[in-house]
Amino acid sequence: MIIYGEQVALRPAIGQDKRVIYEWLANSDITTSMMGSPQFPDHPIPTWEEFCSDYKPHYFSDSAPELGRCFMILVDDKPVGQVNYNSIDKHNSWTALDIWMSCEANCGKGYGSDAIKTLCEYLFRDFGVTEFVIEPSARNSRAIRAYEKAGFQYMNLPPEEIEAKYGRGDYYDSVWLIKEMS
Repeated sequence: MIIYGEQVALRPAIGQDKRVIYEWLANSDITTSMMGSPQFPDHPIPTWEEFCSDYKPHYFSDSAPELGRCFMILVDDKPVGQVNYNSIDKHNSWTALDIWMSCEANCGKGYGSDAIKTLCEYLFRDFGVTEFVIEPSARNSRAIRAYEKAGFQYMNLPPEEIEAKYGRGDYYDSVWLIKEMS
């Protein structure tokens, strides 16, 4: 199954994609814009083992789609990044998203925004998810602009309410953005 957006296609990631996706996160020319020193000493780059602990096998198979899934972002059949959703809260109809591109050359072209919009539409249509959240660092202004372009807005809730509903942020300066669909 391939999910088509305006610029990108999303292909469900498989086990063989896991190491590549990790390398994009931990060892690409854009890693330091998301995590690790010097800009993000509070958010270290995960080891392979830590990554595998977070991105369990179901993210790379169709074994438990309600628990989360990774997708390869394709442009002209070439992988340019990954986007994923985490466990779906069926009671409240929401999920958290995450995305990263493979390298600097694939940033700033609208691929990320299109991938996020495409994933949201898929999850709304196939799983009934109506609320999507994403939680970047305030220091990652380029990512925030991409999320806003995809229809996300800053949450107007006190930090205590955000933490009670969505959990603790990954960064000391986490900002929470939300997209609602109906």
